[in-house]
Amino acid sequence: MPRYVYGVGPVRELVRARPKAIQQLLVESGRAQRAGKDPVAEIVVEAKAAGIAVQERTRAELDRLVGADARHQGVLVATGEQRYADLDDMLAAATERGEPALIVILDGVQDPHNLGAIVRSAYVLGAHGVVVPEQRAAHVTPAVTKASAGATELLPIAIVKNLARALDELKQAGVWTCAVASSPEARPLSELDGTLPLALVVGAEGSGVRSLTAKKCDFHVEIPMAGAGVGSLNVSVAAGIALYEVVRARTRPSG
Repeated sequence: MPRYVYGVGPVRELVRARPKAIQQLLVESGRAQRAGKDPVAEIVVEAKAAGIAVQERTRAELDRLVGADARHQGVLVATGEQRYADLDDMLAAATERGEPALIVILDGVQDPHNLGAIVRSAYVLGAHGVVVPEQRAAHVTPAVTKASAGATELLPIAIVKNLARALDELKQAGVWTCAVASSPEARPLSELDGTLPLALVVGAEGSGVRSLTAKKCDFHVEIPMAGAGVGSLNVSVAAGIALYEVVRARTRPSG
């Protein structure tokens, strides 16, 4: 059974990055021939140039395939099952790029939009992968791919049965593990040595990083907040800030 990826951004990225993974491109009737700067028409041109089969469907037919609430923007692709990676793939990607590893580990993030936003930030800011637990967590769905603007198709994502074991495996590979969470021993995020090989652990919406997971981590850091009247930061925002701080440290001029 095909998996559908929808929305202008995700479909464009998949057409450009992995055209051979696409079984067919489906577009709303009339959009392929529309004059002007219609992004769907532009995607059709790229798809045909890549040898991808293109078919037109009514909006009602597209709605039936992905759901009327999917906001498919008149374009979707049928592709194979989601390709998940493993930790070795992420470490290999870091080595290939000549960079210290940077991996994001999600401890029970269940909201699809948060998962998509985190994957998008991780990809844009140069992380080598995202790790998601098998249980009690959101996995990649078309809605997550849409929220990620297609980054789920470009960044290695691993699903692990045991998060503690995954942390141990990363430690054995020379990666330092860091919980982004408030705790008595947490230091300001700005004091984290971002030049180290790192796995940043962020927790579930509301409850944060679980205590058992936090105890496994080498470091604890927190993001100082000037105003606490609305509680903690959204997990996807916290992940983005932590990633940016690491990237800033890695690109800071020496001396």
